[in-house]
Formats: sequence, C-alpha cells, structure tokens
Amino acid sequence: MSTKRNNNIEDILNSLDGAGRAVAPDFFYTRLKARMEKGLAPEPNRGWRLKPAYVIASLVLVLVANATMLIKGDNSSDNTVVAIDTESDQSIAAEYNLYENSIVYDLNQDK
Repeated sequence: MSTKRNNNIEDILNSLDGAGRAVAPDFFYTRLKARMEKGLAPEPNRGWRLKPAYVIASLVLVLVANATMLIKGDNSSDNTVVAIDTESDQSIAAEYNLYENSIVYDLNQDK
C-alpha cells in the first residue's frame, strides 16, 4: 500500500516537470501601472453647497424670513407688564446663596 501511495506522490511531483515560467502578455505592467495610478488620483469634490443656484436660493430664503419678521414684528399694542414675584425671587436667592451681601474693599486705604 505504501508503494501505491509513493507512486501517486511521484506522479504528482513529476507532473510539474514540464511546467515553465508564466509569461505576462505584452504591455501588461504598463497597463497595470496606469490602472493603479488612476485609482490613486482623488476624484474632484463636487460640493453641492457651492453651486450658484443653491447659494441664491438660500440667500432669498434668509431675506424673506428677515423681511417677514420685520413686517409682522411686534405690532401688538398690548403693553403687558410682568409681575415680579419677590417671594419666589427670595427663595431662589436663598437656595443659591445669592444674597446681596457683597463686601467692597478699599484697595487704596492708608495704613
């Protein structure tokens, strides 16, 4: 059985005896190099943000929004006064230690 196995191995190894060196077609390396260089070149950035149509449209939109705010504005004649709740202000000041007890130092005082 080992002779049969050895014969198979010898047949497989002998099948490579007639094999020669692989040959590339003409100008293969030139074409390959050109393809590789083409792949390395960055594509131009086609930014949609800088197209004149988009710039003009966005400027018109901003101007229309500003004009609308100026025209409508605050034309209401309601002069509402907000009542100040001193009790809630004091509770907030007490909670955050915001008492008005700041001390002013005189830096130019004579000794």
